[in-house]
Amino acid sequence: MSRAAPFVLHWGIISTGGIAAAFVKDLVLPPEGRGVSDVSHAIVAVGSRSSDKAQQFIREKCPEGGCAQKAGLSQTVPVAYGSYAEVYSDPEHLEELICNTILTQPACLNQAEFKVLSDFSKSKNLFLMEAVWTRFFPLTFTLEKALFEQQVIGEIRRLVSDFSIDFVDIVTEENRLLNIDLAGGGLLDLGPYPLFWALLLLYNHPENKQTPPEKIQASMRKYERTGVDLHTSWTLDFPRIGKVGARAILSTSIGVNGCRDAVTRIQGTKGEIIMPWATARPESFTIRHSKVGRGPQDYTEEVCKFPIQGTGLNWEADAIARDIRGKPGTLDMDY
Repeated sequence: MSRAAPFVLHWGIISTGGIAAAFVKDLVLPPEGRGVSDVSHAIVAVGSRSSDKAQQFIREKCPEGGCAQKAGLSQTVPVAYGSYAEVYSDPEHLEELICNTILTQPACLNQAEFKVLSDFSKSKNLFLMEAVWTRFFPLTFTLEKALFEQQVIGEIRRLVSDFSIDFVDIVTEENRLLNIDLAGGGLLDLGPYPLFWALLLLYNHPENKQTPPEKIQASMRKYERTGVDLHTSWTLDFPRIGKVGARAILSTSIGVNGCRDAVTRIQGTKGEIIMPWATARPESFTIRHSKVGRGPQDYTEEVCKFPIQGTGLNWEADAIARDIRGKPGTLDMDY
């Protein structure tokens, strides 16, 4: 019995910045390199502020299209457009390109803005998602199972996560990270990833039943020269988890670099789990098994490694393709 041909999702790329480049390069990589055979990807349009930039992007990042085009699963070719409006006005690509959308974070600047997009998408029965790619890593699903089903560290009591990169000493004040008019600062750019781990492991904890945190406290220091947030820290309390509840302690900064060895730490009654840099793209986690006791306890270590193909954005693309294809339960992320 022959295997069914993979479902091919056709992508249009709006803007040609660094994240778009990384995403497209991952769409070119062969799915079998990450153990995927049911979906594939074609790149049919690239829009930029000039036709030259769009053409250069295609030449450098996807001259043969995506992995589906390279494998002969789609006869389309990437088309360059000199404005974003031109992409949407092309009737050949219109239906696919505007019906379903993923937006890199921050998708919008506030909840009210995103509600407009969400309401429109729901009214048209369209796909809309902020692209928090870390959710789709095999590491992430394995970590959920280890904590929720196997309870390898007992009751979770505390989660500490930080994502900090020094931009202040590296880029000019015209850079978007330091420009308040371009939604600069660490909170919207880096902050979603520490928050992601808190939402995944505490808010989404089976005992919490997706109950909002009881108490939220936050503190911020701004970069005085431009007004963007420099250092931000916040805590979230989840009293329903375990015997005494759990707390998330989260932080981000554009004034210092995070540590290499432990950017996320999940502490429980029988040990802890540590994830190294980067908060958005961990390639391993370490389980430290220990006993209950006063003060630091002796422990045994178990290292779990998860190789990443390319940047790792392709797992997200695969999940979106399955959801658009109509496979139920692929994106079970109410939080």
